[in-house]
Amino acid sequence: MLNIYRYSRWDGTQQIDPFTPEEAMEFIAEHVLDEGDLRSALRRMLQRGVTSPQGRRMEGLQDLLDRLRKARERHLQRYNLGSTLSDIKERLENILQTERVAIQDKLGADQSSAPPELRKMLENLASKRLRQLDQLPEDPGGQIQQLREYDFLSPDARQQFEELLKELQQQILQQYFKGFQQGLQSLTPEALKDIRDMVRDLNRVLEGRGDFDEFKRKWGQHFPPGINSAEELAQYIQQQMAAMESLLNSMSPEQRRELEQLMESIFQDAELQAELGRLAANMQRLFPGEGGEEFPFAGDEPLTLQEAMRLMGDMHGLDAMEQELLQALKTNDVSELDADEIGRLVGAEAQALAEQLRDLTRMLEQAGLIQRKGKDWELTPRALRKIGEKALQDIFGNVDSGLLGNHDLLLRGFGSERLDETKRYTFGDPFALDANRTLMNALYRQPEKPLRLTTDDFEIYRTTAVTRCSTVIMLDMSYSMMMGGRFQAGRRVALALDTLIRTKFPRDWLRVVAFSYFVLTLEPQMLLDSYWVEYGGGTNFQEALRQARLQLQRQKGGTRQIVMITDGEPNTYSYWSGGDGGRGAMAETLREVARCTREGIVINTFMMAQEPTLTHFVRLMAKVNHGRAFFASPREIGAYVLLDYVSNKRRAVR
Repeated sequence: MLNIYRYSRWDGTQQIDPFTPEEAMEFIAEHVLDEGDLRSALRRMLQRGVTSPQGRRMEGLQDLLDRLRKARERHLQRYNLGSTLSDIKERLENILQTERVAIQDKLGADQSSAPPELRKMLENLASKRLRQLDQLPEDPGGQIQQLREYDFLSPDARQQFEELLKELQQQILQQYFKGFQQGLQSLTPEALKDIRDMVRDLNRVLEGRGDFDEFKRKWGQHFPPGINSAEELAQYIQQQMAAMESLLNSMSPEQRRELEQLMESIFQDAELQAELGRLAANMQRLFPGEGGEEFPFAGDEPLTLQEAMRLMGDMHGLDAMEQELLQALKTNDVSELDADEIGRLVGAEAQALAEQLRDLTRMLEQAGLIQRKGKDWELTPRALRKIGEKALQDIFGNVDSGLLGNHDLLLRGFGSERLDETKRYTFGDPFALDANRTLMNALYRQPEKPLRLTTDDFEIYRTTAVTRCSTVIMLDMSYSMMMGGRFQAGRRVALALDTLIRTKFPRDWLRVVAFSYFVLTLEPQMLLDSYWVEYGGGTNFQEALRQARLQLQRQKGGTRQIVMITDGEPNTYSYWSGGDGGRGAMAETLREVARCTREGIVINTFMMAQEPTLTHFVRLMAKVNHGRAFFASPREIGAYVLLDYVSNKRRAVR
């Protein structure tokens, strides 16, 4: 069957299936087993994202940062600031043309019927007006400045000019004071007075001559929430002014001069202009050297002044968001990400990604997989169980059927563990009845009704003897074990064995002894952390064996064994533990092996190195202890340990 797929540009309507807690937990389990702990796993997920086994991809902070930088680059390659004042120039030209046409119409209409003296006066007036228009400066700022003093003959031209002037005033003031929405829409004399008074009070606060709390009570509704000090207020104003300064810095010198003249010409209120200039001086004093950034725009798409100022705000927003993302990468904390702002600046797809990253830990917490521990996170018992199950599945799922030979048990007998196999009941057997097979036996013997059972029909489950086993895993964490994934393989084996025991053999007991030049006794769940790993400095078999022996002394009854996972031989030992300093590490280790042997503790060694000089000592240990020595690669070590453990649990009883 032919599958047809259709692809389209992201428009915000498409549905992205969120990453599930189970998919995230699969990655966490794999990462913890291979590389480290929960903290590093979460950091890896948040920073670089993750791909599920099903091939679904969740992007990370680095991907989000790349999207943001690409969005900024698209702006730079798209827009052209050289056209910023073109719209204003065009509108001024239309105003002038409307006024010229009105002058000519007025002169033509009045000349036919007016007396000669009046016609002469009208001609002089028209000539004067046209001369004024012809003598206007070329730059829009100069034209606006002189047209404000010009007496329009055309009501339509006057209205167009007043509308343009008001729009420019709104745009400039809006860039500084976004909170004055109501006042900036009308720009009545009362609204301009409020703006002037607010700027004056703001300057007094910034100069240390005014009270911030009083300013906030009077004007705080015009600023965003969260500004609680004069410093925060100054920072906010600086951000607004920096966008306008960036626009000026990104223009050519001629364009910048024209825009500066335009900004100077649009306000009639000299006091407001003075306060705005005072505000600019205060910003330079408070933030020296922090002017607006210059953006190298190289595109062709034209912009109006309003669009250009909005674009500068977005460019500064992208810069600020980049710093937030870099801080999130550094601290591994995405709780403060503003997903809505990311969506506005970068797009709906980036917003969905930011929300998913921000909610990742909350999702895992709600799923019962992680929980708070102070300011950090820790795995819950449920998550620990899942990681152990994964380790167990990975090892048994990758076992080569011929790797260890046939482990079928040929002898059957009494025991505490029921097998799936069945047998006909004989006198003296435990009555573990398989009802289905018993009924089928009766039906085969006598198909007609009513069904009658006899003792010959009874079929029972076979059982096998299961002894209690106390185990200490000795996990080598010397320097060489960190090569080629050996230590990670050993840790995975220990976790898998812990899960196997808790799920299949709950009466058994397990501890872990990690060793290099020193020895640590661990609870199995501590294997999911990495703070205790300290390699190098030597390999102390003797002290690790002593610690394991002391642990096993407390366990009474059943089998007691040490499972040692290593890749080398002893090269250091503990003088204070009773050894003769002149004997050497190997001799002291063999003395400890002999102690274990006398106490009935079996030592099974799993060696991940094949060099004869290293394997010789392992074979010697096995000879002294009557234990076994296995030689396997990191990939195979788990199968050897787990299958050996299971086969020794099920010893036949005749």
